[in-house]
Amino acid sequence: MPPSRRQLLLGTGAVAALSALGPVGAAAATGPEVTGLGPGNADFPLMSATLIGETLWIGSRNLAPARVIGYHLPTGRVTATVELPTGNFVQGSAARDGVLHLGVTDAPGAANLYRYDGTLTALGTVPGADVRDVALAPDGTLYATGRQKGRAAGPGLYAWDPATGAVTEVASPAPNATQGRAVAATATHAYLGVGSNLAGGGGATRASLFAVERATGTVTDITPPDLRGDTIIRRITVLGDDLLAVSTEGAPAHVALLDPAGHRVLRSFAVPGTKSVTNFQRRGDTLWFTSTEHGVLWRHDLATGALEQLAVPVPDGNSWGLGRLGDTLAGVTEGGTVWTLDLGTGAVATRDLVEAGAPAAAQLGMSVAARAGRVYVGGNGSLALHDLAAGTVRKLPVPGEAKDTLVLDDGTLYLGVYSSQGIWRYRPGVDRAPVQEAALPQEQNRPQAIKLDPDSGLLLLGVQADTTGGGSFVTYRPGSGRPTVHTDPLGPEQLVRAVAVGQGQAFLGGDNARPTGPRGDLAAWDPVAGRELWRTATDLGAGVSSLAVLGHTLYGLTVDGRAFTVDLRGSRRPGFAPVVGRRADLRAVSGANPRLLAVGGKLYGVSERTLFRLDRDTLAATVLVRLDAEWYSGARLAADEDGVLYTLRGRELIAVRP
Repeated sequence: MPPSRRQLLLGTGAVAALSALGPVGAAAATGPEVTGLGPGNADFPLMSATLIGETLWIGSRNLAPARVIGYHLPTGRVTATVELPTGNFVQGSAARDGVLHLGVTDAPGAANLYRYDGTLTALGTVPGADVRDVALAPDGTLYATGRQKGRAAGPGLYAWDPATGAVTEVASPAPNATQGRAVAATATHAYLGVGSNLAGGGGATRASLFAVERATGTVTDITPPDLRGDTIIRRITVLGDDLLAVSTEGAPAHVALLDPAGHRVLRSFAVPGTKSVTNFQRRGDTLWFTSTEHGVLWRHDLATGALEQLAVPVPDGNSWGLGRLGDTLAGVTEGGTVWTLDLGTGAVATRDLVEAGAPAAAQLGMSVAARAGRVYVGGNGSLALHDLAAGTVRKLPVPGEAKDTLVLDDGTLYLGVYSSQGIWRYRPGVDRAPVQEAALPQEQNRPQAIKLDPDSGLLLLGVQADTTGGGSFVTYRPGSGRPTVHTDPLGPEQLVRAVAVGQGQAFLGGDNARPTGPRGDLAAWDPVAGRELWRTATDLGAGVSSLAVLGHTLYGLTVDGRAFTVDLRGSRRPGFAPVVGRRADLRAVSGANPRLLAVGGKLYGVSERTLFRLDRDTLAATVLVRLDAEWYSGARLAADEDGVLYTLRGRELIAVRP
């Protein structure tokens, strides 16, 4: 089969790179040989969409620069591209009178609110915020909210005044919420939805909805009773003149319909089998909305209360937008797909945005794994499969983010997938695309590490629980479909960020997603028996980012770039008391969240700044490659069966023969 346009666009350079790589034994004595393999994962991941006329305006995610593209529904083509000077995600998106307004994340000290009417205009800055949502009032006032890390007042509701151009804080009614996720506005009120789906636990505020009277600033908590136990208000939408739709992250998710005049709950209902619901459209008594996971489109009859699944346009994609053009519904999913549904015939069509003309670009990396001439690089909504022999790069759709990946000896790839997607599998030549093999409890949503215990054949995962704090240690026998989940093995506040295997034991390293509380604990487990062997608090002063075992020594790195060791001799004996031994400060060469990899008796470390080798005795670091790598949640490093290392330099995949 000839390569697709996507393969031709994304696969350049791999053939030349393969020939340059050569056999491992031919490495020069003067230093490592570094070979570029092209963009790690080049695509058009997205995070928002708003329909204006016949065009969906779609905001990018994890691309630099951030951009918005116009996708023309009748022709199925990308007809415009607008680059933004700041930001990483384009998550907030709203329109009124044909004018697009945008809110972006990751723009510290710079503009994060924009208007586009054929010309891009920076409007102002919500201070310290990753803008998650924007909404327009009838008079043109733009409201925004987001995540403001470390802010004592909690997430705020902000307003941009079209008359003065000023951005002002309107209200901050929930100091214990970790982020604001939703806003809406009418002529009389602005609405703010908050909660704690990130860094929760410890008394963090759950789903809460506030109405702010625009004339007086009076704030009223109008959270529908059925939603109070959920995690966060995910979306607020004004539909016509008389209805407000609210959705949440819960188990299951809930939707509430309110009368904006008095904020009375007209109807509240659960959406079975879903975690989050968002993206509403309405015509008459028919309400359509999507699940953020599983790609399900729902229809709700406002007159009868009937709820039904209407279609599954893109099964493996989180939904980030929904529009209606006549009798056609149109939506987008995170991995760069547009779908349409003909309401008359029920026919579904999908279109890949790169194939439609979107500018593919290298996104921030999530994970990397390698074996047998294949290298996988995780991104938003996809894996990029680099076939080094064929010189091609193929997109494998995966919902959410493959946070860590591992290839077994038989070539099977296993993935720990965020958010709440559990354990996935891909077998080259057997599976058309990755498939979910085992689910984890919904709150155990963010896998941090996946390792293989070669003695037992078990997969071992360290997991973070965003909404409750803490995390879990998971053991899983491939093919069984039945993971064993040990919740909070390091206590209710520490997530399991690091996992290592050696001497018949699994070693866990803890961290804390909140700015205060315990972190840095170590524990040993018998993974087969499912029991703790020992646990100890440490005086590391930071969370544990990564662990590795060589010989009788456990090596570790902290999230702030310090190395340490623990002597494991006698570690299976009753009463063993682990002691942190040698230490070294690697912050001169290492960035945040570094990771370790033991290969062929040697110990390598990687951060966004450098790839380095650690001396096993002194912990001295020798820099092999300066990277300036761009990852989303900390650098990753993989090795194939020949000992060739793979990581990112910038956003390019590189092979390093040390």
